[in-house]
Order: sequence, then structure tokens, then C-alpha cells
Amino acid sequence: MGLGSKIKRLVGTDFVDDVQQQIKDVMDQGLDKHIKIAVTGLSRSGKTVFITSLTHHLLHAHQNKSLPFFSAAGNHRIISVKNISDQSPHPFPLKDAVSALSQEPPQWPPSTTGLSEVRLAIKYKPGNRLKRLVTDSATLYLDIIDYPGEWLLDLPLLNHNFEQWCDKQRELFALEPRASLAQSWLKAQESFDWLAPADASRIDELSREYTALLHLFRQQPYALSLLQPGRCILPGDMAGDPLLTLFPIIPAVDKSDVPPDSAYALLQQRYTLYREQVVKRFYREHFSRFDRQVVLVDCLKALNNGKPCFDDMKLALTDILQSFNYGSSGFLRRLFSPRIDKVLFASSKADHVTANQHHNLDKFLELIIQDAQRDMRFEEIDTACLAVASIRSTESAQAKLDGQQISCLKGYDKSTGEVVALFPGEVPVELPTDNDWNSSRFQFVDFAPKKLPSSDLRPEHHIRLDQALEYLTGDLF
Repeated sequence: MGLGSKIKRLVGTDFVDDVQQQIKDVMDQGLDKHIKIAVTGLSRSGKTVFITSLTHHLLHAHQNKSLPFFSAAGNHRIISVKNISDQSPHPFPLKDAVSALSQEPPQWPPSTTGLSEVRLAIKYKPGNRLKRLVTDSATLYLDIIDYPGEWLLDLPLLNHNFEQWCDKQRELFALEPRASLAQSWLKAQESFDWLAPADASRIDELSREYTALLHLFRQQPYALSLLQPGRCILPGDMAGDPLLTLFPIIPAVDKSDVPPDSAYALLQQRYTLYREQVVKRFYREHFSRFDRQVVLVDCLKALNNGKPCFDDMKLALTDILQSFNYGSSGFLRRLFSPRIDKVLFASSKADHVTANQHHNLDKFLELIIQDAQRDMRFEEIDTACLAVASIRSTESAQAKLDGQQISCLKGYDKSTGEVVALFPGEVPVELPTDNDWNSSRFQFVDFAPKKLPSSDLRPEHHIRLDQALEYLTGDLF
């Protein structure tokens, strides 16, 4: 007679079975996991489309069709995926975003204007043999959090006081196109006595002009990235707040004896309050809870828009990533103790170049973020670079040039709506030189989206989303 049978005879079969079920229930709960993934990136880098497509494919992952390199789906271990975003106080507008991409003709969904979140419950069969002995199924609760790129740009402010921020902005406004576009505003600053008693009406006027400049800087053909404070562009629930009557003082000011009622003191006070009450509170409440992170970058847009745009994007990314400084000595680690252990850098619009350029796009993104990536690896944070396309807008084509077959793309030109077939150009594997910028080498076409099917999703509807999922979550299944 086995030990189990002896115990059952002594204490009763029902009691033993009940204890075994309770142990199994506890073990099942122990196997359930909860992970938060932050999707971050500069403004208009493709975060909304990325979250929409990723979630849409995950909700159909049990069909084992569209995510072959996501091992849990490819190995037929996804049982079902449930959208529980209605439990979030800030649900991501998934239905509207999918509707925009599914209509005829499909449209890119509008960018989100505040914090939003997708929550999914993914029931799966454990891949680990030991776990399978304990339970037939487990659940991964996946939160995907979207942060406006405009707000992300406020993160470096945590490292600077008002004087330091003004110094950095002074350097930026000495460069084109800021110097020319802001000429009138800069002249008005030069004529202002910053140590005199604050003139509220003039400060309000300069603030409105500065906010207008920020909006101008982010538009084509300039497409600048490093625009602060971010809430001046996208205020969210702070619209009309006096703290947003804020701008940097560009002229040098003698700060040895600043009167407390001066214009300089007023702006200094507002900056400090903005940093402490808005920026620090926001990141304390949210960034401290991340497990993993996606950083989306639109490399092709930066190449198309020329050297000022590219340099500004590179500087913005560097500032943001240096501010994260995930290691134990980092500023945010000291403030919030973040626990991020994986960061995926994703270059969007991989469908806007031919397949043989995807490797180049990976390498080019590595060049842009190499310093920050090196620091993360030193702190044992796992990082990877991957070119992706959330929605595949093009299809491959072949053409002959001088008797040679060349790879091309075919799709709808976003600006004209017409079908075009072309060779989009090569992605550099080195940082561009002055000759590259002056030769108009980079002219990548922006394509309109293809329709996103409501069902019957297949691998050709995206590029590498399954690899992104495998990197971010594969070890959890």
C-alpha cells in the first residue's frame, strides 16, 4: 500500500483530496504572473499603431496563425486571450484604433493624448515540464502602457534645475532652425529686464509665443524632437494651468542677487513646481512599476528630414535614456527604484524599406543609441534592437535596372493615394556625413496603411511583431 493510500485511510479520503486541491490551487496561483510593459518613444514614432496591432494579434494568438516566432503561439500553447482593459482607469482606445485601420480606405489611428493602457489575460499551457506536472494551464496578466512622447521628453528635467535647463535651451536656440524661427521671440527676451519686478502680462505673452514655437518646431519640414516642457504641447488635464506659463530664459542673467519678486524668480519657481509636482509625481506613480520597456524610434523620418532633425532626435533620445540610467547609481533608481530588466529598441516602418535592408535598420538604430545601450548592458539590463512594422503597408516587388533584378516595394503613397512601385533606397550602417546630407540621399516614401483584417490574421500583416513579443515575454510562458 502506497503512502498516499495509508494517509487517506488514516485521515479520510475527502480530507486528503481537499488538501491536494488546495495545494494545487495555491500552486496554480503561484504560476500566474503579472507583467507591465511600457511602450515609449518620441512623438509620432508609431506607439499607437504598435499597441493596436500587437494587441489585435495577441487576441487571435490561440489560432496559431500570425505569430510563428512567438513560441507560445507557434507551439499551440495559447488557450485564449481576454481583453480586460475595462478594469483600467485609463483604457487604451483599442476599438476605435482597430476600426480606423479596418475601414475602407484604412486610416492611421490618431495619437493618444494621455496615459492609456491595455490589459490582457493570456491563458496558456506551461512550456516547462515541471510546471505541467502541477497544472494544465496558467494565466499571464499583461499590461501594455502607452505614454505620450511629449511627456516622456520631460524626464530629463528631473536632472536639471532652472538655470541648467536655460543653459541647455540656450545652446539649442543658437542652432538652426530654432535660431531663425524664434528670432522675434529671442529679440523680445533680449529687451526684457529679468531682474525687475515680474510683469505678468508680458510673461504670459512670451509664454504663448514660446508654446506656438514648440508647435511650429514639431511640424514639417522641421520635425524637431527635443521640445520642453512637454505639457506645453500636450497639456492633458493641465490645460489652462498657470504652471504651463513657463519658458526658458535665453539671455545670460546675473544671478548673484535675484530679487524674489523678479520675473526670473517667478519663472524659476514655476519650473521647480512643474518639475516636482508634475514630472516627478507622474514618473513616481508610473515609471516605478515597469517590468519591461519598448522604445520606438522612427529612423526613416529623421533621415528624410535632414541633419537638424536627425541631430535633434539623437540628442532627445540620448537625454531620455541617460535620464533613465537603469543602474543602481542612476537618478531614477535613487528616486523610484525601477525594476526594468529588458528594453527593446524598435525601429518602426520596416515595411518602408526592402527586406534586405532590415538588418541595416537594426544596425543603424544601434548606432543612434549605442552609448545608452552600453550603459544598460553594464548594469546587466538585457537590450535588443529590432526593425518592425506594426502594420505592413507594402508588398515586395521586382524590377529590372540595366539588366539586373532589383528588390522594390509596392504600396499606396500616403501623400497622393496613388499606387507606387519603387526602390526606396538603402539605410546607412554608419552615421551620415555632411556629404550624405547635402546629396539628398535619403528620400524614403511614406506609405498609407493596408487594411487590418478583423480575423484570419497572418504573418504577412506585420513584420517581426512575433519576434518582439518573444523577446519581451517569451521567458514567461
